[in-house]
Formats: sequence, C-alpha cells, structure tokens
Amino acid sequence: MKTKLIGQIVIGVLGVVSLAGCFSAALKDQMNIVPLYFDAGSGALSGKEAAFNVPASLVYDPILGFGWTSETPAEFFHDEWTASRTDFSIDGVQAPEIGWKSLLPDGKWWLTIWLDGGLEDSSTVSLSINGASEPVEFQYFLPHAEHGGLRPAPQKMYRIVQRLVDVSEGELSFQITGGRDEARLLGFSIIPDESAPANEDQEQVYEQLKQFMHYQDGYPIEEVLQSVEALSGNPANRNFKAYWKQQLEILQEAEMYFYYRGWSWATDRTGLSLFDHLHQSVMLFDAILNQPNASDNPLYERALWYRGRLLYWLWLERGGPGEGSNAKRDLTAMYQLYPENELVRMYNGEKIDNPDPFDNAEQGNAPDWAFYQWELSNRLKSVADWWVLEQQSENGEFGGKFGDDVEILRWWSPLILSGDETAYIGWKKLADGVWNSSRIKDGYAKNPSDVEHSSEFISDTAPLMVFFTDEKEYIERLKYSSDHFQNLWTGYNNNGDRFFKSAWFSSSEVEMEPPKNRDVAYNARATKAVRYYHWKTSDPSTRKALIEWADAWIGVSEDTQKGKPEWIVPPSVEFPSGVINGDEPTWYHANMFWDYFNWKGSAAILDQLLYTWTFTADAKYLEPIIQHLELVSRYKNQIYQSDNMSEKGSEPWAAYIIGNSSNFWNVVESWRLLTHDETYDELILKHGTPFIKYRITGNEQFLLDAMTPYLETVRYNEPMISTEAIHTDRVFITEPRGRQAGILQGMITGFGVDESASPYIAVNWEKASRDLTFLVNDSDSSSLELQIYSFSDEQEEVTMRIWQLEEGTYMLRKNSGGKVYEEEIEIEKRGQRFILTIESKQLVNIRINPVTQ
Repeated sequence: MKTKLIGQIVIGVLGVVSLAGCFSAALKDQMNIVPLYFDAGSGALSGKEAAFNVPASLVYDPILGFGWTSETPAEFFHDEWTASRTDFSIDGVQAPEIGWKSLLPDGKWWLTIWLDGGLEDSSTVSLSINGASEPVEFQYFLPHAEHGGLRPAPQKMYRIVQRLVDVSEGELSFQITGGRDEARLLGFSIIPDESAPANEDQEQVYEQLKQFMHYQDGYPIEEVLQSVEALSGNPANRNFKAYWKQQLEILQEAEMYFYYRGWSWATDRTGLSLFDHLHQSVMLFDAILNQPNASDNPLYERALWYRGRLLYWLWLERGGPGEGSNAKRDLTAMYQLYPENELVRMYNGEKIDNPDPFDNAEQGNAPDWAFYQWELSNRLKSVADWWVLEQQSENGEFGGKFGDDVEILRWWSPLILSGDETAYIGWKKLADGVWNSSRIKDGYAKNPSDVEHSSEFISDTAPLMVFFTDEKEYIERLKYSSDHFQNLWTGYNNNGDRFFKSAWFSSSEVEMEPPKNRDVAYNARATKAVRYYHWKTSDPSTRKALIEWADAWIGVSEDTQKGKPEWIVPPSVEFPSGVINGDEPTWYHANMFWDYFNWKGSAAILDQLLYTWTFTADAKYLEPIIQHLELVSRYKNQIYQSDNMSEKGSEPWAAYIIGNSSNFWNVVESWRLLTHDETYDELILKHGTPFIKYRITGNEQFLLDAMTPYLETVRYNEPMISTEAIHTDRVFITEPRGRQAGILQGMITGFGVDESASPYIAVNWEKASRDLTFLVNDSDSSSLELQIYSFSDEQEEVTMRIWQLEEGTYMLRKNSGGKVYEEEIEIEKRGQRFILTIESKQLVNIRINPVTQ
C-alpha cells in the first residue's frame, strides 16, 4: 500500500495514525513495532508497507516525529537511470551535510542507508549515528586516470551501509557528511531487530538460510525468498521477514551484477558498463559484510566468496591498492574456513594440478621441441575450446565486454596459424561480432577515446583475418582504417610533416585539447590495420601516407629537443607545433593521463619503420633500430644492474630502458630475421628473444627453456584462465618476457612477433590436426626450411601457406625417415597453398629452394 501523506503510517490493524502518536507513551506497549522505509526526495514512492516520502522541505518537527535536522538539502532525480534504479533509488537529496531524526521506541533497530555513488570512485563520506562516529568502510576503487579522482558526472552505482542501533532515549538520529563530494542520500529503512528466529516457522527459514547460503552451493536465492515471503500470514513474523527479505534482495542483486559483467545484453538492460556492474556488485556485498559481527550472518560465506573473487580480478585488471589488499583479506578469510578447497587454494596463490588428458602423454621418438610444443599447444587449444564452445555467445562475446574480449585473442594467433579450426571459429565470430556491434562505426571505434582503448576493437581482431581467410570482406574492413589514417587522424604540422593530430580519436572525431593533441607511439596500434591493408593490396595512397608518417618519426628521432639523445624515438609529438611532449619540461615524460604514454622505448614506432623498409628497401628506415642497438651496446654493462641509477633522460638511462624492454627485442627479432644482419648477434644472444637465439645458433635448448615456464602457466590452475576469469583481458598466458604468442608463433610461422607487429610471417598452416607440431628453421625471400613431427597414429595431410618466398620455380624436398621426396613447385602469389603428407611419428624435414637454371 502507498501513501503520500507525510506523518501518516500504515501499521497493520492499527490503521492510519500519526507517527508521533504511534510512539507516544500510551501506545508503545499496545502497538506492533514495524519496519519503516523513508524514500528521500519527492519522486515516486516505494511500494513498501510503512513507507514515507521525505522531500527536502521536510524539516524535523517533534510533533510529526521525524524530519531533516540539517539545512534544507537539494533534491535530485535520475530520470535517465530507470533501467537500473527502482522508485526508491531513482531520486534523493544532496547537501554537504545531511541530518535526520526519528522518534522511536527504545530497543534495537537495523538502520540501512542507501547512498548515491556521486562523483567519487572512493567515497570520503562520513557517518555518525546518535552523535557517535560510525566508520563506513566503503571499498576503495582506483579512480579513472583521466578524471583526477572526481568524475565529471555522478556514477550510476549506489552504496549501502547497515548498522544495528541501540535506541535508548526514544530517538534515532544520523548525520551524513560529504568529503570531496556532497553527501547524496537515496533513502533508508529502520527495522526492529527480530533477525533471530522466534518461532517454528522462522526456525525453518533460518535453517534454510544456513543450509543453502553456503558459499559454493549456488542455491537460487529466489527459492529462499519464497520461503521468507511465505511468512507473511502471521503478523508475528513481520520484522523477521522484513529484515531477511531485505538482506536476501541485496545479496541477490549483488550476484546479479556479478554475472552481468560486460555482456552487451546486460549493459543494454541496465545502462551500466562492465566496471559499473562489478563495482555495484562489490558495493552491495559490502552492505552485508562491512558491519560488526558480519561473520555470524548466514549469508556471510557466500557474500565473502563472491566479493573476494571480484576484488581479486579488479586488482588483476588495474592494480588498485584497495582492491588488492581487500581481495587478500577476503580470500585469506575463506582459506581459514576452507583450507582444503582447491579453488580457494588457487585464489590464495597455490598451484593445483588437476588431472587432464595431457598428463600422461608419451614422447616416444619425438624430438624434445616437438613434445614440448605438442603439450603446450594442446593445452592452449583446450583452454580456447572452453571459451569458444562453452562461453562464447552467438554475437561473439566472451562476457568481459568487447574491448577486453578482443585481448584474449593475443595468445590465439599461433593456434589458428597452426591450423586449429575451433580457435579460428571463435576468432572469426568475435571479429564479426565486434564489427557489427554498436561500438563500431565506419570501421573503427564509434566513440573517441585514447588510442590504446579505441584501437583494440579493430587491431586485435581484423588484421590477422587476412592470414586466416581469403574472403575479400576482411580486406575491405581494413580500408576504413587506411582512409581515416590519411584523411582524419593525421595531418601536416607546422613543419610540413605528417603526424597524428591526437592520441584520442574515433572514426569521426579527433580530440585535440592539450595534452591529447599529440602523436604517440601507441598510434602504431591503430595503424596495424593500415599496414596489413597496404601489405595485402599495395594501395598507392596508403603507401604514400605510411612513408610520410615514417619520415616524420625519423626526423623527430634525430632531433635533440629537451636533451633527448639523438635517434631515440620520443614518446609524443605535439600537433601542430612538432614539439616533443608539448609543454612538458622533459623529453621522456609525456604526462598524458595514462602511464603507458610515457617513454618506455617506443618500440611500436621502430616496428612501423621496419615495415616501411620492407616495401621501400630504403635503409634510412633501419637506422633508428641500428642506433638503438648501438646505444644498448655502448652501455651494455649497465643493463644488468637491478636499478637504473643513471640520470633520467641521459644516454645511459635510455640505454637501460631499451635494453630491458621486451618490446624492443621483439622488433630486433624481426629486424634480424628480415635483414640477416649479424653485426649485433653477440648482443642479441645475451638479450634477445629465445626464438631469435635459436635461429642464430640452431640450439634447441633456447626453445625448451622458453616453453618450460609457459607450460607452467597452463599445467596448473586451469579455472583461473577459464571458468573463473572475469576480466577477459587478464587471461594471461605469457612467456617470461611477457609475450603472449612469441615462442609458439615463431616455431610455427618463422616469426615470433607480438600482437602489435606487422605482417612478417613466412608460413602458416590450415586443416591441421592437433597431433602436428612445426618448427621453422630458416626462412627468407628465396628459401624455406622447416620440420614437422606428427604424434598421430595415422598418416596426416596438412595445408601449408607460403608468404615470404618470391614468385618463381622452387624445388620442394621432403625427407621423412630417410626417404626423400622431391617436387618442383611454382610460387605464383603470396599465401599460395600446398598440401603435404606427413607420416606417423616421423620427423619430416622440408626444404624449399629455387630451381637453378
């Protein structure tokens, strides 16, 4: 029943009476004390029994019995938030300080306060109840890098604080004081404390709570709620029912947001993003857990287990200190309760080896490299199977939002390039889903944001599709990025050089307010699609623009502005002035909100220059790479130091950063394989990638040493990279140097490039069984040498696609168990296919060389 008459209340059989009258001495012993609900603001009234609208104008009146005790607050109404708010939480009041008083009978009452999220990711609001300070213990969330701690508009989440209050002088009062933001109150409830069971019906419900709210049972809360609702027939159950119904509804909503995550259907339903869903979930679990004696609550374990895992993944995603410390607090508490549970142990850092089909594989006569690769690739394919066959939706999503889902693909490329069909189906479905989603318009992100985030939709899904399929649609998708690169994102600066105008852009907008108006190394991620488009089509206008951009970066690398060492690629170049790092005093600290824009070697630009060399043959594009190697060589003894002790910005300081950059050595790997320049082999053998060390020396131990820690990642704690994963961009399966595909992709294709690199591979495979393993020993534009070993009991066929060999006539020689087979083949186009027959459990050597006239 609803009422809009302030000062009136519906109390069972007592009818409509004034609140002050209800609490008079004459009635206290005769009335049934009931739950009270106060909806702040003048919006629609909650449909709860004994509910009140309390507008901002309702000043405390002792005759009335309740009201605001602070200065008149302002009202707000979130008329655009109806998808995620109820009548109770859609509106409220706000002020620097909000005070309230209610006359109440003496006794214990549960006070539950709903607070709007406001502008702060980490609330600084304070609370006092009956004049005593009450710590609220709200979760700290790492603020957005571009907001400086205060959001430009209120967040859509809300927080709840609950306390058991002992009323001893006939009144309950509280005061909420804002900190960096105003206090924003949505409403509150005051429920008599009858939470302990007092009759047989309540005992049964309470036992159900204890039995089915166990942390791993996953028993539907709705069924327990039905049992609570069934108590309605007896007035003696009113307060017990009201309290537990409220607690279960809070828990139910918290779990709902936990599972909503980043699914687009959930965002469409609520209007909330992935992080909104997760933060809201934590805030609701806080309501149950952040109160004295919370461990006595039968909902405690279930809420603790959910919150601990949520905070763990939020910490893994962003590294926030509050998320990390509180995740450890919750998960440690769970370990103390259930030290034998394997999943609890995993979250507490233990390595658990669950039995799987790969544990007892037999090596037989297979070479070590093949046996290691077979286990590693099959374990990775098994994980990918779960994501594709169990988790992926029809629109391609994995549940972590499209912008994060695409990052899981960064370790999938060697799986598909080795011919795995399931991984390809999942990649293609996600690529198509992204392309057809509301996040994309005209072939790129619809809404402008920094390039690290705006580029990933396309750069992580579209370019490699031209390796995976010949469908022209996927080439045409890349053309959009080329057009934007030429006509929107870049321009000619005051010096006549082509640079990006900003690091914040979309398919239709470029944000140029400082410090966003700078070209950065990360923009090479947006041009990944441009490079692949040019590589596939040789489009002349794209070629011209890529050369102009490369020339601009060469020019600025030679510049020594602000003390920058010559040939070092700076982190940012202001547009249109051409000044390194704009108004910033140093050449190395970009200070562009996000730490990843600061100088860490700018390897992505070096790769862009290397790619430019591949189609121009102009050695000037290699000079910055060579000069970086020279610098590292000059200060090579300092690279081994545990800390960089040199003066920031100096040559030795820069050499230390470069020499310890895995991204730089990834580029060096590609440079060495493409140029065959042996000048720096000694340096590369000390610092380079394992695959380039193998290619230089032929020592297979480099391959085994690289795959061993990689295997350690996938042999243990498999749920942490599948069923338990919340942030799909944190499903890390990496080598020690941080690459997610390097050693496997190098062995399979001849180039172990990372996700941002250019199209360099020598070969890939199609229609391959999971029993085939590959090792490219040598490759260039005139020859290809590789090995294949099959673990199958049957003879296998596999399709080989050749990318690097120039057009011409070649002799293909196959040596299998001493039997030599020769065939003259014609290379007529890049990516040409050849079918090979691979004998069972034999090491097959393949050599392809030009036919000499």
